[in-house]
Amino acid sequence: MRSYVVFSSMGPDRPGLARQIAEFFTARGINIERSRGCVLGGEFGMVILTSGSTDDIERLIRDLDSLREKTGLEIHVRKTKAPLHREITPSIPYKLIATSIDRPGIIHQICRALHSRGINIDDIATNVDSNPVTGADVFRMVCYFSLPPAVKILDLKTTSTASEMSPTSISGSMR
Repeated sequence: MRSYVVFSSMGPDRPGLARQIAEFFTARGINIERSRGCVLGGEFGMVILTSGSTDDIERLIRDLDSLREKTGLEIHVRKTKAPLHREITPSIPYKLIATSIDRPGIIHQICRALHSRGINIDDIATNVDSNPVTGADVFRMVCYFSLPPAVKILDLKTTSTASEMSPTSISGSMR
């Protein structure tokens, strides 16, 4: 039987952490289904969906202390179901890109606007970079979600660019 585990880790960044994690899974016959990792400040964080036989997953969980000792990472695991067993309602896959001069609350405003329309976010990535010309901090978000049939794309674009999220520039497209 195939089992799934979500693995999350965080700790001081250094070269080779992603390799050590991947090597740890491979040595135990565990497949990496989906992963995200990045450096945040001086910390490296990673979230991974893994799969394997139930016995291999149980062995992985028992062996986590050795990975913690080897890498210095804080590690958490949670058993989950197969991605195909997730309940999904009919929807249109959508990609939203938001850009703005950075200020507190942008993510909250966008997430609130999506939630108020019954939209569940599937994937979100944000970043703040300094504009090389002006020196201003520029916020950028890329967000993937499934648009319910009752929500019209034009209505979402119209209200998203109105006062609800201004002065954030919002663009979107079907994936």
